[in-house]
Amino acid sequence: MSSSVHRSAVAQTVVQLMSQVQRRPAGDVAVEDVAGLRRMTIGELAESSNRLANVFLGLGLQPGNRVVYVAQNHVEYVVLEFALLKAGLVKVPLNHRLAPQELRRCIELAEVRLVVADGQSALSLDEVLEEPEILKVVIGGQRAGWLTFDDLVAQGAPAAVQVPVGPDDLYHIRFSSGSTGRPKGIAISHRGARAAILGNTWVMSSSGPVATPRTLQVAPFVYAGGWSVMPTLLCGGTNVVMDRFDADQTLDVIADRGITWMFAVPTMLRRMSSSSVLPKLRSSSLSCLMLAGEPAALPALEVVGEHTDALIQCWGQTEAPASTTLLSRAEMRQPELWSSIGRPVPGVEFAILDGGVVLDRPEPGTVGELVIRTPSVATTLLGAESEHEERLLADGWWRTSDLGHVDEAGRLYIVGRASETIITGGTNIHPVEIERAFESHPDVREAVVVGVPDSDWGETPAAYVHVAKLSPATGDVLEGWLKEQLAGFKRPRHIFLSADAIPRASGESKIARGDIKQLVRGWVEKPENLPANVTKVVTSRG
Repeated sequence: MSSSVHRSAVAQTVVQLMSQVQRRPAGDVAVEDVAGLRRMTIGELAESSNRLANVFLGLGLQPGNRVVYVAQNHVEYVVLEFALLKAGLVKVPLNHRLAPQELRRCIELAEVRLVVADGQSALSLDEVLEEPEILKVVIGGQRAGWLTFDDLVAQGAPAAVQVPVGPDDLYHIRFSSGSTGRPKGIAISHRGARAAILGNTWVMSSSGPVATPRTLQVAPFVYAGGWSVMPTLLCGGTNVVMDRFDADQTLDVIADRGITWMFAVPTMLRRMSSSSVLPKLRSSSLSCLMLAGEPAALPALEVVGEHTDALIQCWGQTEAPASTTLLSRAEMRQPELWSSIGRPVPGVEFAILDGGVVLDRPEPGTVGELVIRTPSVATTLLGAESEHEERLLADGWWRTSDLGHVDEAGRLYIVGRASETIITGGTNIHPVEIERAFESHPDVREAVVVGVPDSDWGETPAAYVHVAKLSPATGDVLEGWLKEQLAGFKRPRHIFLSADAIPRASGESKIARGDIKQLVRGWVEKPENLPANVTKVVTSRG
């Protein structure tokens, strides 16, 4: 293939970014495991991915075929990422904690041709994968009926290969259940993925003084964690791979392995905030701890912020990845701004949808649905095509389903999901406002507020609250706290307190609000079903 054909085949694609990475010095370290026992240079990554891509094509895979990765974080993920790009294949990352039948539904919907899994995930997949046409590759060790990742790499030809890939070709399909509970495949094109990667690269390069980052890859690759692999390489850095999150171990690794950059979801931050190892952050090399995924709990921000000034906050959606906004390190030093998601990153536009009209210059404080315009918006939603049609407006605006507003400085704020608004006595209440009031109390770890039926008001707020310690006085203390924070009509009529963490859905780090709403409504209707570890407090609205 001539260089001119090669350029035209990969322009405005992720392949173009991969080619840029491969022009780095061959001896630069691209990826290593957290123990430092496995290390792969740029040159070795290029050759190994060439070999794997050639094997995939030799096995009969065609450009556009879908390939699942269902595993914890492994060095092999980075090799697979490059190999899929070279062979023109579509990545389908799946959470290894999904149940076997959940995995099967996603695999069927995506029409998967090949599965790459680690040993534990392979065990689950053997229960549901019966189609002989689906090739199976296991990472680490041997398994009956499965090809071995290392063997395939060793068998492949090292010759450079690049299947032509265009901007509108699919880059990946990421699954989410959304509010329906049914899986939907969020399809992102190469044009969209390239924009998302460059957005994250801008955030990485502008969020700290370190020119060549050492990024701790402990957030799952199959979720937002995967979006920082290529930016790290584009910034001349190294990906340090950790297979699973443990707060103490993570803090040890940050301090002992020279980590400068890390992505975390608020659940991880909460666990780090209660770790006895947290003071190690003070003397570490960490220059950026990026938070995203859901609103961060204020107590955790306060505690971690006492030990590092590396915190930044970003926002994005699976349907419009990755970092579309940034609240900078300087802004994160101002606690009054912690409820903001920051300003749009370059190449991303935000507006407010108010009464069906897109306001691209809304008045500060005007609450409406946030709409976003960026090349990274999903091209379709597999299994939910009608939803995609409803959310994609004229002129490329995408309805985020999040309610928000801007301040005088152009910073964005999210006040809740449009579908989660509680209407009580004809007045709209946004759960996030109440949750933040709870979480501003030092004894509250996390709060979730939902609407429950009320014979008088139509609907009233109810709260499920995780507290540090539960005592007979806890309810009275929190009720008094809320009276100072919120108007009477906003204060929850029903508060459910527990010293145990609020449960998550299977395979998710985020709260499944639909599940919590159903749970709390059940407790309100039938208090006798309240579990022993939960205490109910009934308050007045006055």
